[in-house]
Amino acid sequence: MIKTLFFDVGYTLVNEDAVWERRCKEQAETDEAKKFGVTAQDIYHEIEKATIEGLPQFRTAIDRFKLSQMVPYHSELETMYEEAPQVLETLAQKYELGVIANQLDGLKERLESFGILKYFKYVISSWDVKVMKTDIRIFEYALKAAGCQPQEAVMIGDRIDNDSAPAQSLGMKTVWIKQGFGKLQTALAEKNPPDYEVENLSELLMFF
Repeated sequence: MIKTLFFDVGYTLVNEDAVWERRCKEQAETDEAKKFGVTAQDIYHEIEKATIEGLPQFRTAIDRFKLSQMVPYHSELETMYEEAPQVLETLAQKYELGVIANQLDGLKERLESFGILKYFKYVISSWDVKVMKTDIRIFEYALKAAGCQPQEAVMIGDRIDNDSAPAQSLGMKTVWIKQGFGKLQTALAEKNPPDYEVENLSELLMFF
């Protein structure tokens, strides 16, 4: 029986389109990017390619252009998916909810600013536990915190490499939410088929 649903954050609960548009633009405006003729579109395309290959997105793009400076991630530009509060409220009536995410410091504060922190009993951030997905230890940490077995938990996220594959390796059920860059990971999904595929958060209610 499923007891706990764990969510990723980026492109799962929040839309990061504006963040990546700004970040690519700012990276292209650095002196070294200008020197090598690297455009925002170039960087964006490399992020897409890295996602398809299951590699760290921004770091891979920067390395491929041999750029040393990495501009910051502007979390203030994130926007919550409109349906998130209602979906979380509905699911929280039947399951314990948690977060497992590769995030910077201040994740709880950001979730609170969106008005959805109240739905999560467990918030496991890579910043806090010093372990990042795809390392299975962050999933093990979350399962221990929730006091549940892998087969009693579901991981919901946009990435096959970061979310679905490592969670499945432990015996968790998985949902691939096909939003953002992660929806490009069709080849990885064929190799590591998630238990469920949805196009948006609302479709979770068809299964849970």
